[in-house]
Amino acid sequence: MPRHQAIARTIPDIPRWVEARAYLLTGDCEIFGLDESNEEPALVVRDSSTGFIVVVGAPAVGAIQAAARERVPGQSLVAAPEHAERVARALPTWRRTRAILYELRDPARLPAASSTGDVRFVDLEMLKNHPLIPADLLAELSDGAAGSPIAAAFVDGLPVSFCYAGSITESLWDISIDTLAHHRRRGHAARCVTHLIHHMRERGLAPVWAALEENPASWRLAEKLGFVRTDELAFLEPPDDPAHVR
Repeated sequence: MPRHQAIARTIPDIPRWVEARAYLLTGDCEIFGLDESNEEPALVVRDSSTGFIVVVGAPAVGAIQAAARERVPGQSLVAAPEHAERVARALPTWRRTRAILYELRDPARLPAASSTGDVRFVDLEMLKNHPLIPADLLAELSDGAAGSPIAAAFVDGLPVSFCYAGSITESLWDISIDTLAHHRRRGHAARCVTHLIHHMRERGLAPVWAALEENPASWRLAEKLGFVRTDELAFLEPPDDPAHVR
């Protein structure tokens, strides 16, 4: 078994570790400060493409700082709340908030499956030819398409809302949603999520919804669709000025 996958097997397949385990299972990541001397492994995992960082357990402060030293646009970090203070001390200039984790407990509240074809899977070529998708969103969807189908809601023949699995483990997948600005708050995201939930359920995979505490639009939609808060993570972002990163 490859080393990264062996490490993944030592981490529980639960919502708070969906990203870390997905990165380790694919091997597309960097590992810092691995310490397997205790019952709970301690390490820092950084996704090779996005720079997203997950702190598992209580690794050495130097390992956390080393993982955060190489800046990537839009980079962020999550850690278990019981180790949040340790991470905050390691990165004192990074802004800290909370990410709330939700699991689907009442699927009956999901919208009825579309029968008109206005929600369906799309391929990357269609998205590349879309006249309204901004470059940063297209880049995100291109990354997402590498490991997940992309569900899209259509309006007047064009996709306006998108859902894909940001991370996938043996039993879980992490929901990623994007909706074009002029089409928000019209139910398109809910229909996209529902479409992908049904698809993933056929593969035996359960959804995880992560929403920043300061993003009520996200966590309110999760609750409306039958998701229930089950955990949380500390979420940190670097300052805008790279010279302040430590």
